[in-house]
Amino acid sequence: MKVCFFGSYVIDSNGIPSGNGGKLLKQILKTQKIEVVECHESIDNFRTFILAYFKLFYKHRKLDYDIMMIPWRGILSFPLAKLIHKKPIIYFPAFSIYDTLVNDRKKIKKNSLIAKFVHFIDKIVCKWSDLVIVESSEEIKYFVKEYGLQKEKFRQYHMSSDESIFYPVKSNNQKTGKFVVLFFGSFIPLHGIEFIAKAASILKNNHDVEFRICGEGQTKGKIENIIQQNNLNNIKLLGLVSKEKLLENIRESDVCLGIFGDTLKARKVVTNKVFQILASEKPLITMESPASLEVHLEHKKNCMLVPSGNPEKLAEAILFLKNEPVNRKQISEEGYKTYNEYLSMNETGKKLVFFMQELIGKKN
Repeated sequence: MKVCFFGSYVIDSNGIPSGNGGKLLKQILKTQKIEVVECHESIDNFRTFILAYFKLFYKHRKLDYDIMMIPWRGILSFPLAKLIHKKPIIYFPAFSIYDTLVNDRKKIKKNSLIAKFVHFIDKIVCKWSDLVIVESSEEIKYFVKEYGLQKEKFRQYHMSSDESIFYPVKSNNQKTGKFVVLFFGSFIPLHGIEFIAKAASILKNNHDVEFRICGEGQTKGKIENIIQQNNLNNIKLLGLVSKEKLLENIRESDVCLGIFGDTLKARKVVTNKVFQILASEKPLITMESPASLEVHLEHKKNCMLVPSGNPEKLAEAILFLKNEPVNRKQISEEGYKTYNEYLSMNETGKKLVFFMQELIGKKN
């Protein structure tokens, strides 16, 4: 079986293969000996949009394949794919763009013309696809209800992590002697970093606990205000770090954090960092949600699950892991076992190939 990755999709994130991006998907398919050909062009503005369409059209003419895949953020090239493809299309939206921009990040006003246009685009590309793969059953329910689409078109699928980058590492924080709590990711409502900062405020008298936050984004100003207003010296905002610096911080961490947002979207996703933390055999704290339970996360067994938007419970979970080193070690080991059993590149690869075979069977 041969697969064509098509369009303006994201290849990786700051050098790290993640999300439904092309590089990680390619690596996952490689574990199943699936050949991947890439027909990729970036689209940054209107000029590159037109030029990319010409280049994609020319490249595609020379390719032979069984299935076309459009990874994350390849939506801008979908009209061309619809015009030129003859084989089944699998689309990886990761999430609804409309839900993200209108409901979660509130960057677009609901009921505005641009919101209606984005809603239309989200709906039409799913209708054009033969199969749409999203992260959770809750996400499928959202797409079906919001866009009036058939449930049979969707499949639930969790991505893995790049196991050449994320693998078991022992804590290495002798330099500071601190109990290091690490978060890495974007400053967006979904991640709920303000609740991490508020948990740090609760724990500010625990002088051996140090919070490190890697990333940039929309809610950074809010986080800086919380830090200033509460005179917090136990948080380090490290900004957007390189892959090497991120891995160094993971090695030095005692606990890693997932997401804690009190938004509807936060209930529907798990995010890449959870898989990366589990693969690194680090103790994980993240929010309890339908999506987190769907990836076999169990409180005090393979992770710590806390209610969304609740800094008090987050602080309690951090102290529990700090004060219970035996439990901390067991939770990290069980998390790694869970990753290998359900979420490894090999396991997710098998599931993806099954979807592909199922789709080709229907088409034939």
